[in-house]
Amino acid sequence: MRTKKSRPFALLLFLFLAWSTLGAETKINGSSYVGLSSIARELGMTHAWVAREKEVLLYTRITRMEFTLHKRWLTLNGERIFLGLPIALHKGELMISQRDYDTTVKPLLTPSRFSPVPKLYRIVIDPGHGGNDPGAESKDKKLNEKILTIDIALRLKRKLETYGYKVILTRTSDKYVPLASRPAVANKYDADLFVSIHFNAVGDSAVGGVETFVMTPQWLPSTSASKVTSSARRSYPGNANDPWNLLAGYFMQASMVRHLQADDRGLKRARFAVLKDLNCPGVLVECGFLTNASDAYKLRSEAYREKIANSLLEGILLYQKKLNILRGR
Repeated sequence: MRTKKSRPFALLLFLFLAWSTLGAETKINGSSYVGLSSIARELGMTHAWVAREKEVLLYTRITRMEFTLHKRWLTLNGERIFLGLPIALHKGELMISQRDYDTTVKPLLTPSRFSPVPKLYRIVIDPGHGGNDPGAESKDKKLNEKILTIDIALRLKRKLETYGYKVILTRTSDKYVPLASRPAVANKYDADLFVSIHFNAVGDSAVGGVETFVMTPQWLPSTSASKVTSSARRSYPGNANDPWNLLAGYFMQASMVRHLQADDRGLKRARFAVLKDLNCPGVLVECGFLTNASDAYKLRSEAYREKIANSLLEGILLYQKKLNILRGR
């Protein structure tokens, strides 16, 4: 029979085991880090050096995660996922920041730790730009972003509705919608998912491929930044769904890469205006580069645009499947 005197001992034992699972906290450049070998033990994965003190593989029969010294990303089954802080080396062991472990690794590998599990019925699709804001352009291919985004959005809407989803668009024609009004639509209709559709443009015409953005967690720099700024110290409404943002983004990015056979530019983090004020999980997808000749050529094809819509649909359905599993359905 357990006595009251045994409870303090049991509590101390629990705390010791919890501490010993991940090991002692290590501070690197002012941030808490945890060893990848400790994470492997906690998650029941095998830890193996690919290149000693440079690259580590954590794996099970169906999962492979690779980490490289000084890089601000990991790969999960070949898909690149960006971190806030770089992988570090301490006493011969590669380490990941505790915040990246909590906001990236855990949601991807152990999402059952997070609750409540969101439902998925009402989806808001946000075709980027519009009206006097054309977005990115390819003048030689006669393409502009505002027309492409509404084209993809309408295709995706029709496909989602065949699965029984309620779908709302932030715009249904070529009109300007202020950035702040876009997440406001999702909040007004109590959306379960927000998908903002975009196309990219950069000065280097060799750059092509697809990428997906989700809201940056508090206290971490966005992918395009290197330091924790004043905005990073704030918590925004969009951060309430950090685990689900990441899961939805992961499935949609992986689906685009697979179906479009596009260069994987990764799952990234940003504090975009359309993501900050959301009350539901949200993603922003960049479905190609209008400044890349190959991407722009393919985007002229209706069949390719249909393929983009199908890839986004599959990503959403995979996210739905994961939510169903977590709810025991």
